[in-house]
Amino acid sequence: MIVSDDTVSKALAYLAEDPHPIALAQKEVTDAENERDRVFAQAYAQMEGSIKEKEMACEREADVISERVRLANAVGELARHRARVKAAEMIIEVWRSENANARAAERVR
Repeated sequence: MIVSDDTVSKALAYLAEDPHPIALAQKEVTDAENERDRVFAQAYAQMEGSIKEKEMACEREADVISERVRLANAVGELARHRARVKAAEMIIEVWRSENANARAAERVR
């Protein structure tokens, strides 16, 4: 068989985790977005000049850059967990197909 029972067990365990890693990753994305917006607003309030000058100055602030990196990492982690869910679901489907084919082959004998 292509998919072992151990691999299926691991896939099922991953899908059954509570709280699920996707939920935790989505929370991290939301938290990172909120913190990015808060840091940007705080920096914006301290800047002087036109609106465009304030926005450009804020984009160069180390704290704003740091929060943007944190958000990018959180989005990447969310995408990784979504891909893992799809892989786990595919493993289970392949396992089901293999078992169905094996049962059908036994009936033919």
